[in-house]
Amino acid sequence: MTERILVLGISGGSCLELSLHFIKKLPLDIKLFVVPSKNAYALCRAEKKQDLKWLIGSLRTHNLEIQDSLGSPLASGSFLFESCLILPTSSNTLSRIASGIQDNLLTRIAAICLKEKRSLILGIREMPLNAILLENMAKLSSLGVCIAPPIVGYYSDVIDLESLHNFLVGKYFDLLKIPHNFFRRWEGVR
Repeated sequence: MTERILVLGISGGSCLELSLHFIKKLPLDIKLFVVPSKNAYALCRAEKKQDLKWLIGSLRTHNLEIQDSLGSPLASGSFLFESCLILPTSSNTLSRIASGIQDNLLTRIAAICLKEKRSLILGIREMPLNAILLENMAKLSSLGVCIAPPIVGYYSDVIDLESLHNFLVGKYFDLLKIPHNFFRRWEGVR
């Protein structure tokens, strides 16, 4: 059986705690490449008062690599990975992807997903949404990109931050076809 390889991009949108929860919960038999943007590093220093690489390494050391240079093997379409989730996706990153700008490893990986028809999931972290962002989301959606902002389902018994993170990470696991039991699923109205 071939090892599953996923990419988790972390851009500068404020939602780092959810990215860290994703890393912590991902099964260890899945190879994970984490690709932080320059703004993600700065945001981590501002929000968490810690170094992002150290923080990621404290959560998971097995089957994980952090890449942030265009010299990375991930910058080539010949490097095989299954899917890329960018969580959070800042409005800046989303707009650069929609415009085809490939000026860092994160936007290059998104371009590879588009050209190679690989799964690209964007956890856009912005509110409210302006017309330009909505146009860019519609454009990317029409190209097969999954636009998946971290929005909670209140039927899932969310009672604290941990259960909120479990619900949201579970929804991303569903999109990536990773089995889990992080939340109670909707059973309909009785």
